[in-house]
Amino acid sequence: MKCFYSFLHRGVFLLILLLSASAAIYAQGVLYTSKDTSRARADSIAFAKRKVLTSRDSSGLFYNNELFLHNEVNGAISSLDINEVKKLPYTSIDQMLIGRVTGVDVRTPTAEPGKRNSMFIRGSASLLLKNSDIFYAQPTYVVDGIPLIMDHAFAYEIQRFDFNRLGTETSLLNFLDINDIESIDVLKDFGASAKYGPLAANGVINITTKAPRVGKMKVSLNAYAGIAVKPRVDVVNGKYESDFRLPFYDKYANETQWRNYPRYLADSSQARYYGPANWDDLFYHTGFNNGVQASVSGGTPLANFRFSIGQASQKGVYDKTGLQRYNVNFGINIMPVRNLMITTYISAATVNRKRSEFIRDRANDEDYLFNYETPPSPNKEFLQQYYFNLDNGINRNRNNAARILANANYVISDHFTFNSRFGIDYGQNFRDYFVPVSLGEGNSFVSNFDGLNRRLVLDNSLRFNKRFNDKHQLDITLGQYNQWDKWRYDYGRAYKGTSDFIKIYQPGNDDNKQGRFTNIRLMFNAKDFTQSNLASFYGNVGYNYLQKYFVSLYVRRDGTSYLPGENRWLTSPTISASWKISNEDFMKQAGWINNLNLRASWGRVGRLLMDELYKGGPVYNVDAGWNGAVNMSTYNGFPAINGAFGTGYVVPGTKWPYVEQLNGGLDVAMFSNRLRVSLDVYSKTDRNMVLKIPTLEEEGYTGIIKNGMAIRNYGYELSINADVVQGKQFEWSTGLSIYTNQNKLIAMPDGLTDLVISNKRFLVGKPVDRYWLLINEGIYNTDAEVPVNPANGKKMSYQGVTMKAGDPKWKDLDGNYDINDKDRIMTGRLSPAAMGGFSNTFRYKSFELNVLLNYAFGRKVINEALANRFDFINREGIDDPKGIKEITYWTKVEGDYSKIPMYNPWSPVYAYQPNQTLFMEDASYVKLRAVTLTHYLQSAWMKKSGIESLRIYATGNNLLTWTKYKGGDPEAIGYFGYDEGYYNWAAPTSFTVGFNFQF
Repeated sequence: MKCFYSFLHRGVFLLILLLSASAAIYAQGVLYTSKDTSRARADSIAFAKRKVLTSRDSSGLFYNNELFLHNEVNGAISSLDINEVKKLPYTSIDQMLIGRVTGVDVRTPTAEPGKRNSMFIRGSASLLLKNSDIFYAQPTYVVDGIPLIMDHAFAYEIQRFDFNRLGTETSLLNFLDINDIESIDVLKDFGASAKYGPLAANGVINITTKAPRVGKMKVSLNAYAGIAVKPRVDVVNGKYESDFRLPFYDKYANETQWRNYPRYLADSSQARYYGPANWDDLFYHTGFNNGVQASVSGGTPLANFRFSIGQASQKGVYDKTGLQRYNVNFGINIMPVRNLMITTYISAATVNRKRSEFIRDRANDEDYLFNYETPPSPNKEFLQQYYFNLDNGINRNRNNAARILANANYVISDHFTFNSRFGIDYGQNFRDYFVPVSLGEGNSFVSNFDGLNRRLVLDNSLRFNKRFNDKHQLDITLGQYNQWDKWRYDYGRAYKGTSDFIKIYQPGNDDNKQGRFTNIRLMFNAKDFTQSNLASFYGNVGYNYLQKYFVSLYVRRDGTSYLPGENRWLTSPTISASWKISNEDFMKQAGWINNLNLRASWGRVGRLLMDELYKGGPVYNVDAGWNGAVNMSTYNGFPAINGAFGTGYVVPGTKWPYVEQLNGGLDVAMFSNRLRVSLDVYSKTDRNMVLKIPTLEEEGYTGIIKNGMAIRNYGYELSINADVVQGKQFEWSTGLSIYTNQNKLIAMPDGLTDLVISNKRFLVGKPVDRYWLLINEGIYNTDAEVPVNPANGKKMSYQGVTMKAGDPKWKDLDGNYDINDKDRIMTGRLSPAAMGGFSNTFRYKSFELNVLLNYAFGRKVINEALANRFDFINREGIDDPKGIKEITYWTKVEGDYSKIPMYNPWSPVYAYQPNQTLFMEDASYVKLRAVTLTHYLQSAWMKKSGIESLRIYATGNNLLTWTKYKGGDPEAIGYFGYDEGYYNWAAPTSFTVGFNFQF
């Protein structure tokens, strides 16, 4: 009830505020225009109505509706139904796209509110080996023509563990409010996205916000409130764990191993571990979500505006997580003189996020491994103290963002238009972290992270557009583009504080003195920044004949500061064409075909490198460290700089990587547009990419970095939409989408055809998203079952270790009686073979019911959580993150236990290693993602009162999942295809009610 009243008060406050502002601004507008009756001003108003305030394209420029925009005809574009997404409690753009557009693969390892996730458009061209690789494979998000700058991965360079990146780990996509968005388009081929140059290499998510409008003042209020349901889990205690382990001890353990039985399980009389398992009462919660947004817009043709303000709150169901967001947006169009329209947008947002309190993440932040001999208690009476200690700590995560767009559009004549756009995208992220003595083994810990992302954009263009004899239309654009990017962070951490009350970091002063922690010893400070400049010149020539034949040639010349001078510039052409077959005379007889459009495109764009180290050959840094401390900046107390041995040897003369993409598409509409089909077939090849080739440690460097890798992604996208029933009172429309993607490694540097990196193998001619696994065929029950090599009389071995009873029976592919990496196969696939969505909308009178399912077929997952469950011996109390036991350790790990043989967990062959076919499972699924019921209120009184629309709705999200996977949620899987169990949080079931109101 308290949450409801808070929600109601916020809505009333925002409505009163906006109504007051609206009245004041509108009154000024009326007075201003009524006093000016000059002929020149009247001409300007007429011109504005006729030429400018008609539509806005994806770049934020204003054009007349009659002008032809080439990318709308020739490009592969999927659009999101904004009206439907508004009814769902999503705070991030990537979640809105799942199952609703083709060509995207959204991966959500955890449903922790606000945490960074990933998206891939038409596959990934990177070898995804570590978390930093994910950053370089993400699409570009463009808001009103400004490409947003995202977080940089360079903070990983000072981390020992590859878990969360230093900083807030907050997705920057949480800054946007869906109620401020007019449209979201996924631009997938270069026919649609070439104008963004190198930023289009991974695809483009083009977002257009709501523009100011001309006319009577319009006020809208959007609000929702709901709950996320507390998950149900099978909690266990020490007895369950002991009962699970004892059969292994009875069968395989010797006297020494029995004596090392974990102390926290050895005494069944202690209530701390053998008492009731009710820790979930402290960890899981019902989450309350709410949001409210209000906007006002209106004005004259010479000056019009839109202003909005809003907030959203999302409480997680896990570990007291959640986020709070506040938004404010203002846009205005002004015509100070005839033919000149000036547009200004200002947007600001702040996101505060409460993060999870995993012990693993604490070890990552502190760069310190704790004593893992005893896990937290599964009994809440003992666990209360642990949570009390957590509450004494600090874990503040705040992100601020601001976006400014200034656009001037000057119509020189009927055929020439000049446009100038300047944009700023600015973001800051702060994290204050403190761990008290009670959680730090007698030492407190404090750290502060201050990060900055900044992008400046300047784009000037001259456009010529003319029709000849009502048959020919020529559209020519020439322009230049500049982009200045900068990423910076200041990070400091310290240990061994003398008191829990000392939590303050004192930053450096204007004399460039380093910051310090008061009365805290063992300090570590790191400052780093990188900046990138991009300069471009472009030209586009578009032509169409009789609105039947369309062709466009776009040529771009890009220069980057991240490459050496001799290789700094790259020319990128894109050609696209389409044939509007339905406009041909011979098609007019086929009245049942309303639209038939055949299109094709081929293009090449450069791929921006994401680090400065490539432009100068071998680099030097503070890489003088060792395992466990890889970034020591001093040697024997003196500042030191050395060759970047850990980073790798950069071969001089690095060149531009680039992407070539071929796309063919067909769009069909039939039966009075009641059936609409769109098909795209594509092939996207990344060439000349940079790869770090591992070398022997004796050479000093960990690898050699050079150009020469190529990867191809290819597949098809199909969407079918149909209005099945169109009655006076009842309507039924349905839609189905299918997206497939396959990839293949085309080449590697120096003609390499086979490369092993970590636990992955890459073969030229083979896909890059396969697992590299041993083939499991059972268990050796006795020593006599172990095969003997007739050539030398030796038994089967694993990497030289003789196999014994209780060891896995792995297939010996090369027949040499030694199981090693040559006996592993590349199998399974991380990315689904097919994925998409299926939606149905039913309308009866003023009611509407929408049902959305999304699916993924053909995806394989390694159930690492199940492997770790059986590998308890190798994970007991070790000085490694693998030994960490979270409070969620006291949960029954999901999986098919019946198919897991009872191997000897003490065996040196690492019997329960995850990388074997035993733990690979089919993770195909179908999910009932959303069901929404909407009621549109209409009455004579509403029309008389000036109420334009009012709708109320109720929605359920993540309601059901159908899958054969025996592990957790098949959608909540790590980026690299491994199910990590309690680190992968499933999206909770939620229910929401809300309304949209306009007058």
